Amino acid sequence: MLGVKPQTLYTYVSRGLIRSVAQLDDKRRLYYHEDVRNVRARGIARRGQGAVAEGAMHWGGQPVINTAITEITPEGPRYRGRLALDLAREGYSFEATAELLWTGVLQQAPVRWRLGVLPAGFAARINAVARGGSSPPILHVLAFAAGMYGAGATVASEIERGDTLTTGRDLLRVLAGCLGYLGPRPAFHVPKGDLRIAEFAARILLPRPSEHAIEAIDRALVVSADHELSSSTFAARVAASTGVELRSCVQTALVTHSGATLGGGCDSAEDLLHDAMTHAQVRQRLRNAEKAGQRVPGFNLPLYPKGDPRARYLLKLAKSSETRSARARTIYAFVEEAEERLELRPSIEVGLVALSAALGLPERSAGAIWALGRTAGWIAHIVEQRLAGFVLRPRARYGSAP
Repeated sequence: MLGVKPQTLYTYVSRGLIRSVAQLDDKRRLYYHEDVRNVRARGIARRGQGAVAEGAMHWGGQPVINTAITEITPEGPRYRGRLALDLAREGYSFEATAELLWTGVLQQAPVRWRLGVLPAGFAARINAVARGGSSPPILHVLAFAAGMYGAGATVASEIERGDTLTTGRDLLRVLAGCLGYLGPRPAFHVPKGDLRIAEFAARILLPRPSEHAIEAIDRALVVSADHELSSSTFAARVAASTGVELRSCVQTALVTHSGATLGGGCDSAEDLLHDAMTHAQVRQRLRNAEKAGQRVPGFNLPLYPKGDPRARYLLKLAKSSETRSARARTIYAFVEEAEERLELRPSIEVGLVALSAALGLPERSAGAIWALGRTAGWIAHIVEQRLAGFVLRPRARYGSAP
């Protein structure tokens, strides 16, 4: 594919441009196809402007949008110049983090949001759909709730009222109420008072949440809040650039995020570990994934060749939990085995799944918490794209399929 000698390939690997993965049962190594493709695209891009533009749309391509919201660094994302992990470690709430992403101001005083009035019959309507027939995936429920909450609204009315960020705050409370569909009695929980998002979520997901559990969920939301120009964020910005109302932009992002290679990756990682309770079963699951030629879900995010710092933080947070579940211990064993034998580095999905298991949250909570946190970042990007004042509309180059 590259037209180079093996020695040149090894140089690319040593420079972190191409990731390689060891095999469990022999000395062979496999190389990530997407990394090889990206290196090839960069070489082609040097030979023409059209190739540069095409390469920019690939995973790992060149930057295409200016933003002042989030920067990806080896230490993880920086929100408006503040390292996300530092915000979590220093105890800033999810609400304070969201306000930082939206306004650039990090408030020192506790931030409390009070929900506006929900549309009449909103809870009954969403319950009728989410409870009807087989239970839909939680990310689909969140997308449906965002769309229903924005039904009938227009971008003109939202901007004329000057309540874009108020709408964003209300939407986050509404999405948190949808976590009720993960419990034994699925139902929408109407937000009340000025409970923090993390406290509201913990009360829904756990029968008697401890302060540790509330703070752990809050920190998970903080480190999940934004990650630069992911596919879901780009989708939200495309929608925003065409004049779509805020909640519908978020719905677009949620639908994109639900894909198997994004937010659905939490579910895939959870499924991979389901019912694997012994070290031997963990190894067998790794072998099965390897033999099937599958990418092990939740590992080796291309942006972090040395491992996702957010995953490290969340795994450490999970291990510090007073709840030491068997499911969490299985995940720790899986991560250690994957790193030692296959050089697989955990990504945020695995960290969220591990934390959810350690806290005893219902299945699929990891993906829901990730989407809830990321909504804060989507809102920031929607506002920034509106201020940019141009329509996102890339051109296609007609020709034979690649």
